Amino acid sequence: MARPQRNYTRGSAPKRHQFPDAPFPHGIQLIFKKYDYKTLVTPGQGEQGRNQFSMPEISGEAIIELPMPKSLTDATGISVNSFEKTFTESLIVDTLAPIFSSEGGGLGGVAGGLFGAGEAGIKGIASFLSDAASNSKSDNAELAAQGSRVLSFLMNNTLNSFSAGLGKAMGASRGTAINPQATLSFEGVNLRSFTLDWTLYPESQEEAESIRMIVRTIKSQVLPGVESVVGTLGDLNNSAFSQFNTALSRAFLEYPATVNINLLGISENHFVKFKPCMCSSINVDYGPSGEVVIAQGGVPQGIKLSMEFKELEIQTAEDYGGGGDSNDGN
Repeated sequence: MARPQRNYTRGSAPKRHQFPDAPFPHGIQLIFKKYDYKTLVTPGQGEQGRNQFSMPEISGEAIIELPMPKSLTDATGISVNSFEKTFTESLIVDTLAPIFSSEGGGLGGVAGGLFGAGEAGIKGIASFLSDAASNSKSDNAELAAQGSRVLSFLMNNTLNSFSAGLGKAMGASRGTAINPQATLSFEGVNLRSFTLDWTLYPESQEEAESIRMIVRTIKSQVLPGVESVVGTLGDLNNSAFSQFNTALSRAFLEYPATVNINLLGISENHFVKFKPCMCSSINVDYGPSGEVVIAQGGVPQGIKLSMEFKELEIQTAEDYGGGGDSNDGN
């Protein structure tokens, strides 16, 4: 994509740094945005003097342009975990599933479905007792054997709930084991994270200064500022109160900047598209060749810059043309 353009008022243009100084056809742009959350509430500006709420305003921006990182990987993590259903849970699910299905009338038919399930259960017990009374002795023996197996199964599950060892011992005596009925549950989508690495070697004193300013600017954006509880308390001579004032003045940490990442000079449909991110780590290695080498002017011969970003929101199918959207996705 081309470099995003914005119109800035005089004095509001963001800090902008790039490496190398000469133009390059392909690269990556990091736009850091800090927000002023104090603008969320403006006392007394709303109706009848009530507080008026608004979106936080951008209080500062910085733009860093670098060459393409060494690697660019789009890894999507979907949280799918296994679990085992107990006999009781399976019985409840199997009984209630038809009630909540479309065939069962949806939620509107819950009451009727529950009544029907209870009625069917009572009729089943009555039929079982009637058959047991009218059948021959051999039939009764078969019914008794089936009842014994059901009772054994229920006891085995009950024992398992108190002691896994007792349940397993009882199953071993019968040569059976409880089916764990393992299945999977979908639990969400993980936030994507990206690790971007660059090795930067300056070719002049000016480029060495550019690298220094890039590192300095990035750290000033991804690290939090401090905020006071009550503002300035005034100049007081009491040393004890002065220490208290210092503690209050650093009581809170301000949120660091968010980061918009753009790839420059590429076809967007063939590369990853980034959602707004926050930087979770930054590492600066002053010995990218394996040892620290000092160049002319006392500057490092080069640095290896490594940053990890995490997106602020998850991906969904709609980001890739799903959900009935026929447009091309990322």
